Amino acid sequence: MSHISIDLLNVYNTYFQKPYSIGKTENAVIVEPYQIAKKDTELSNQINGIDIKEKINGVEVFLPVTLRNDLQTLKIACATIRVTNKKTIIRTAVSERIGTIKEQFQVGDYMFTIKGVLISETRGFPTNEVQKLKSLFESRKSVYLDNAYAEQFMPGENRIAIESLEFPEQEGKLIRFRPFTLVCETDYVDSLEVK
Repeated sequence: MSHISIDLLNVYNTYFQKPYSIGKTENAVIVEPYQIAKKDTELSNQINGIDIKEKINGVEVFLPVTLRNDLQTLKIACATIRVTNKKTIIRTAVSERIGTIKEQFQVGDYMFTIKGVLISETRGFPTNEVQKLKSLFESRKSVYLDNAYAEQFMPGENRIAIESLEFPEQEGKLIRFRPFTLVCETDYVDSLEVK
C-alpha cells in the first residue's frame, strides 16, 4: 500500500504548511556528533536506545514519537518536534557604564512542540488514537516521551508535562487523518523536600 506515504506527505503539508520527509535512505549519511552510519547503505536503528525509524506498510518513517504512561502507549509515526528553551538571566545596572552586567542564573525547562497526524488503521476516523491522546493529556501521572531527537535534551528519565493540546479545524474528505499540536516541557523534579 505505497499510496499511504503520499497521503501522509499531503496531509502533513496541508495542515502544517511544510513537507514531512518519508522515504528510503540507502545513501543517507549522518554527521558528527551523532555518527551512526556504519556504511553509506547501513543505518543504525537507534540513538541512545530509541528507534530512529520504523516501517509503516513497508515505508520507512524517521523519528517516530511515542507517548506513554502506566496505563497506555500511543505511537505517532507522522510527527515533527520543535525544541525551545530559555535562560533566566539576572541583569544588574552599574552606574556610569553602558549596559548591564549579566549573570547567567539558570537554564529553564526544554519546551517541545509536537505537530503530528493521528492515523486510523481501519481507514475510518482515528477514534482510539484521539481518545488515547486525550487521556494522556488529562492524566495527572507522569507522561514519557520517547523520541530519538527529544532524548538529546532530556538526561535521565524522559518525562514531560503536557501543557496544551490542540486539534485544529480540518477540511477535506480524509477523515482517517487527524492533525494535532501538542506543547509539553521537561519534568525533572520528582518531589521537593521541606526541612
